[in-house]
Amino acid sequence: MTVLERNLAVITAKVPHIAEILRKTSSGTAYKDVVVAKTGLSVPVFATGQALHSLYDPARESERALPAESGFMLFGGLGSGIQISAFLQKYLHSVCAVTEADYPSLKQLLSLIDYTDILSDSRVFLLPPCTDSAFIAALTETYLPALHGTFGCYLLRAWSGYFKDAADHLSTCIETGLEKIKADFSVQAHFGKIWVRNIFLNLQLASCITPQYPNIDTARTAFIVGAGPSLDSCLDKFAQQRYTLFCTDTALPVLLAHGIIPEFFIALDPQSISYLHTCGTIPRSITGIFDLSAQKTISRRFYENGNPLFFTAGNHPLVQTAAAFSPFPQLNTVSGTVAVAAYHAAQSLGFRRIECTGMDFAYTGGQAYARGTYLTALYTNAASRILPEEDAFIRLMFRTPVYHEEINGKYTYKSSLLDSYRTAFEAEKKLFSPWNPAEFRQFPYKQFIKALQQRIAVCDRDVLMGFFPFLAWYTVHGNANFDGMELVSEVISGYTKP
Repeated sequence: MTVLERNLAVITAKVPHIAEILRKTSSGTAYKDVVVAKTGLSVPVFATGQALHSLYDPARESERALPAESGFMLFGGLGSGIQISAFLQKYLHSVCAVTEADYPSLKQLLSLIDYTDILSDSRVFLLPPCTDSAFIAALTETYLPALHGTFGCYLLRAWSGYFKDAADHLSTCIETGLEKIKADFSVQAHFGKIWVRNIFLNLQLASCITPQYPNIDTARTAFIVGAGPSLDSCLDKFAQQRYTLFCTDTALPVLLAHGIIPEFFIALDPQSISYLHTCGTIPRSITGIFDLSAQKTISRRFYENGNPLFFTAGNHPLVQTAAAFSPFPQLNTVSGTVAVAAYHAAQSLGFRRIECTGMDFAYTGGQAYARGTYLTALYTNAASRILPEEDAFIRLMFRTPVYHEEINGKYTYKSSLLDSYRTAFEAEKKLFSPWNPAEFRQFPYKQFIKALQQRIAVCDRDVLMGFFPFLAWYTVHGNANFDGMELVSEVISGYTKP
């Protein structure tokens, strides 16, 4: 077996998609060969003749050049790998990732030096080259602040000089990636605790029901109903023609107020205030579709009201841990937009003719929502002579910077956040997979809890994956000194009773 084959075998086991790309890539010309340093270490040499490390004592050079300890270190340039080995030996509880300039250069290095000891280490992550469009996504998936702590970056000086454009691009990518990680961490720190509570309580409820795959006519047109202002103009259409309606949570009171009963109700909002969407009488013919992280009070309301319901597995890692133990229908929730989730639900059930309304992603005609949402009642009840209902809606619309367009003599207000929701909806609404009736089954909650506790007992760190959002919340709000395993064990013990 050649050096390249040995390296690729290790990479295949950890990141098979990168190994596959490397197999299809021609070897580059950036490196000329390797030379042996005085200490016996093989050091790569660029085509210009410049060595990537000291040829006197590269190990000592690497150890001295290491920055202060970081929980997560990103290495730019694989080199001989000596700097990565020095990091792993010096910081025993830290992890690291490495990226190269491009696939041809990476393949050339893998043909010159045996990196199997480094690449097979569980604390080392191989990322796509920094010039690959997949790099930023890989970085944001790999660096987990709640688990890894501080972020550091170490670029080999010779590497960043030879691949100057790639090094500059890497700096930009790191900045972009960290901004995304920061935003994701902020969301996790805000919702981490309530997500975990909803998931465990919904899993308990899932153990009490045997969901049925919906018996529906998929030859009809499915209508995804949002709560945007444009919904007002479609209500008569629903009354005159028959569609299969997939109602997003906020739109339910609007439809019910007009005597329109949707076939499906979709919810994934974890917040307690979302319960207001379901105040009043809920017709028993409505089937509830709930992400496992959705507000548990609403799913419990549907269950106690006698409505058919089933849970879906969104993208929360704890939800995916549960789904790996016993299957749930999968529903992409990465955008956090219920409109996308409702569209996917219709597709996954077999509908191919799908229309939408209320998906404004804008304050159309200066109106925040369709008339009749829970906000209408909330703001009307709180209104006074000097603070009318309109004032509350205006404060809602203009709480963040907006811009406007004039359409038919009326202003429609938009914002960067609403634009991002529209972009996500258009980009992700076609990404779905059909649901298998075999996935509609009762969840074995007690066995799941027992399995989690057994994995905690043997310090299976993979179990922490499901609790990263909660660990983010704890990082910000926690006031006791638990390590990760102890904290997860405490969380699980709080949900051991059915």
